[in-house]
Amino acid sequence: MDVASTGSAYILDALGAEGIDTLFGVIGEGNAHLLDAVNDRDIEFQQARHEQAGVTMADGAARTKQGVTACTLTHGPGVTNGATGIAAADRDNIPIVILVGDTSIEGRETSLQYLDHPTFASPISVYQTRIETPVTIPEVLERAFDRARTRSGPVLVEVPADVQEGEAPDEEYTPSARPRQRVRPDERHVEEAASLLDDADHPVILAGGGAVRSDAGQEIATLAEHVGAPIATTYFGRSLLDEAHPMVSGIAGTFMSPANDDLLWDADVAVVVGARLSGKTTRYGELYADADVIQIDIDEESIGTHQEPAIGIRADARETVADLIHRCETDPERASSVAQTIERAPSPWADGFEERPDQIDPREFTLELSERVPDDAILTVGSGNNTGFPAVFHELGADASMLINGNFGTMGYSLPAALGAKAAAPDRPVVCYTGDGALIQVIQEIETAVRLELPLLVAVFNDSSYGIIRHRQNLVHDRETGSTYDSPDFVDIAEGFGANGAVIRSADDLSVVEEYYDADPDVPLVLDARTIPEVSRPGFPPY
Repeated sequence: MDVASTGSAYILDALGAEGIDTLFGVIGEGNAHLLDAVNDRDIEFQQARHEQAGVTMADGAARTKQGVTACTLTHGPGVTNGATGIAAADRDNIPIVILVGDTSIEGRETSLQYLDHPTFASPISVYQTRIETPVTIPEVLERAFDRARTRSGPVLVEVPADVQEGEAPDEEYTPSARPRQRVRPDERHVEEAASLLDDADHPVILAGGGAVRSDAGQEIATLAEHVGAPIATTYFGRSLLDEAHPMVSGIAGTFMSPANDDLLWDADVAVVVGARLSGKTTRYGELYADADVIQIDIDEESIGTHQEPAIGIRADARETVADLIHRCETDPERASSVAQTIERAPSPWADGFEERPDQIDPREFTLELSERVPDDAILTVGSGNNTGFPAVFHELGADASMLINGNFGTMGYSLPAALGAKAAAPDRPVVCYTGDGALIQVIQEIETAVRLELPLLVAVFNDSSYGIIRHRQNLVHDRETGSTYDSPDFVDIAEGFGANGAVIRSADDLSVVEEYYDADPDVPLVLDARTIPEVSRPGFPPY
């Protein structure tokens, strides 16, 4: 049968109809027929070197596009390898349709790499399904894309070989028509929230990733100016507004800014917009403990997960905040006072940095790098000790964005996420922040960046350790076990893959960044920053 008339070709055409122009993943026996059909379709296959990275590339692209993406894995070990990437996307509500190529339905349970993929993926995805026959492809795919968009998470679709190789259905594919809707708030809840704000002496606003996804920045800024409340953000919320806005007080929680240290402890009403109030956001219950919390979230399960709110509003963030603006009393005097407090707050680097002849303070490295990166950069951030440095010391420009897997803490997230972000936004600069331990787990993806001609900066905090584990061990046990090692030469490795590399021991060494951007590169630049190991991330200890 001509591949153009098969189920595989139909599936790829359906992806195109859903707005997918790039398919991420890794080829294997199970999805080889599907990927062969790429040759005759207007869809590009961008292959990673490991399935976790393939899923995470789709994750980074989805966050950058703010829409659904797709990837494909082979059956059995392909799915188990990809599971960490799927779970990370699930925790952060990232919509990805994952096509799993499987053996034929008949005899599948006796095949070498058999796995009940839907059951396996049930705890780490929002929906799981199987295409049983070619004729059901349209129905199943339409439902899969609908679930990914409306439930905002990864969806797994098992595609057996006989469906891939079978005759394509006659039915023309119709894209899932139900867009994600802006849910209006209950007016009674809005009135109650407005009443709390009118009676507040020290109101604050905490904005998270849900506020960013709802595009609620302008409304939140207006509400802040209206009632005189600082705008603190979670890590996920950092790209909500230009951080030079006079009411933006910086990041809250574990990595809390000096301005927020002045403003948040006395809060008597906290308007929490699209944030879960996790331990890292509230300093494990210390912040907002005595405040009346107004929690606004489109996801009902996020409301009250960590702290019971005085008022919980399940609705779209932008719509709800817009309604609050019109119902709250203005307090220009308090707004002026808050703006002055923010302006007078010292910078996090006011006390300077540590100096050594052959190593750089990771805080200084981050700050100096941020000054050399264009204002519209996309940043991806890893997990571990290195996480805190971009949170505090990389100043975001007005058009910048930051991608972080903050709800699963996945090592090895930031590099493949950066590749996906660059694939989705090729005209924007991309910076990947990673620890040396995390990079080792996905270092093969530097080759992916070279092969796919995805230029980006890979900023490695090289302290020759699993940093945060090392710091905690020394704090609790006064010794280190399994957390230190001799890091490899990342420049040699990068160059072996065809990328560029440079060792960074001082701020002067970062002149290589300007040279890199001036050269209009088509491969990554790996910055092997030899950081001072004793410098822990902001907020540690105790957080």
